[in-house]
Amino acid sequence: MSSRFFSQTFITMSVVILVIISAAVETDIFVPSFPALQDYFATTESKIQMIISVNFLGLCIASLFYGPLADAYGRRPILLIGMSIFSVSSIACVMVNTIEAMLFWRFVQGVGSSVAFVVPAAIIYDTFNQEKAAKMLGIYNSIITFAMSFAPIIGSILYLTFNWRANFMFVAALATITFISAIFFVKESHPPEKRPRMHLPSVMKSYIQLLKNPKAMLNLYLVCGVCGAYFAYIANLSLIFINHLGVSNETYGYYQAVILLIFAFVSFSSGYVIMHLGMKRTRMLGMKITVIGAILFLLVTLFFGKNPILITSAMAIFTGGFALSMNVFFGDYMNVFPDIKGIASALANSIRLFVMAALIGLSGIFFNGTMMAVAVIVFFAGVSSLLILYWLKAQK
Repeated sequence: MSSRFFSQTFITMSVVILVIISAAVETDIFVPSFPALQDYFATTESKIQMIISVNFLGLCIASLFYGPLADAYGRRPILLIGMSIFSVSSIACVMVNTIEAMLFWRFVQGVGSSVAFVVPAAIIYDTFNQEKAAKMLGIYNSIITFAMSFAPIIGSILYLTFNWRANFMFVAALATITFISAIFFVKESHPPEKRPRMHLPSVMKSYIQLLKNPKAMLNLYLVCGVCGAYFAYIANLSLIFINHLGVSNETYGYYQAVILLIFAFVSFSSGYVIMHLGMKRTRMLGMKITVIGAILFLLVTLFFGKNPILITSAMAIFTGGFALSMNVFFGDYMNVFPDIKGIASALANSIRLFVMAALIGLSGIFFNGTMMAVAVIVFFAGVSSLLILYWLKAQK
């Protein structure tokens, strides 16, 4: 019986990882082709950055619906609905000819892929206790990020060999294969007897309950603030490195891959660090490293802003600290109200993506061809998160 359970769990988790990889890759794979997209659509750098922002907006809005629906009707059917939307919209992105059409279908793509950032987390917390879930998320994130680290390299090769549409064709194929795999292999983790009735006032009450709880919201900020700063960096990276620092299209992907590989390695190792140091010490160690990286990143931008190696090195420290502590903070948040994991995961994803979109938009408004706007965002996110962590520690 235990062998059968392990086999079903392993298969479900494997497909769940493939689901999130397909959604995560759709952000990173075409970032190296931003300059080519700008030329093709004859538009501005700020509007090209909206290709990420509108996608995050779709992710943010849809998340609020997927969570309650997954609690009420089960994880599997909601996952399949979202993945079908993701697959169709990814195919549509291949065929667009105007920037307006691209932005529309990127929004719809976000609506579909949003399910991959809500339901898998709920499935993991359905299946494992908090400590095992944190370790699982570390392995889970490392595999995802390892795949993402090669996305910009693959994206560069595809668009240099063919054109920018090849990036979107790759995502469309991956989304479709993943959707079909989910149909056959994902098992339901949320039994009917534990499902609340779909009742809008109850759903709103649950959201309000989370939003009004200081412990839940501050732990969520510790994930969302730094994560948003990280994605503001990623969104600006190709435009700054290629257009303003003279990094070639062929080598750009390696700079982005270094950051993602650091995240993958540290995230994979976080479970072992938690086992040896405990969750409390891991929280603080990760956050201190994050702040050191944020300070160094600001100083490098101020004094060595044209050196891509130093910029990447400082950001690698920031990313490593974030990767070490992120899963612990997310677990703390998810377990404040353990009976509404779907709604909690949905709210977390929605707020995280809203913060990402806002910080990417803010960095676009103040974009001047340097990393200065991003550096200020990274510095503020790191320092404010450390202060909040100290405050939470003082309340216990």
